[in-house]
Amino acid sequence: MEKYRKKIEGRIKVLLIPLFLAAVLGIYDTFYAESVVRDNPVFEFQIGLITGLGLLCVIAIFRYRSVLQDEGRLTQEYYKENDERLKAIRAKAGMPLLYITSVGLVFGGVIAGYFNSTIFYTLIAVGMAQLVIGLAVKTYYRMVM
Repeated sequence: MEKYRKKIEGRIKVLLIPLFLAAVLGIYDTFYAESVVRDNPVFEFQIGLITGLGLLCVIAIFRYRSVLQDEGRLTQEYYKENDERLKAIRAKAGMPLLYITSVGLVFGGVIAGYFNSTIFYTLIAVGMAQLVIGLAVKTYYRMVM
């Protein structure tokens, strides 16, 4: 169990990186962004995306810290993470690759949004649709298996 504890501590350290980046980008967007950038409709989406990323990192860090403080919850998380049934459900739903491609589409849409708003809306819609479909498939397989 000590090996899993170190793994959780490593995850906390990794989560501090996007949290720090979200804080820096939030400060930059608030105080130093030029008016040309602020007038772009992508800017508001970016602020929401950065804020959401920061909040998700904070929630995950608090969750992991609470797991580290309670040995029972640590054991429970270990079993949940290594559950073969859940691994099979994730594999059938295509989860690891689906998350990566969806995040890539969203970030690509944000970058493309500065050049063409149609591409921005299309890539964001496709990325969100992928996530919703993946969630539906995952929920279906959880009920069936």
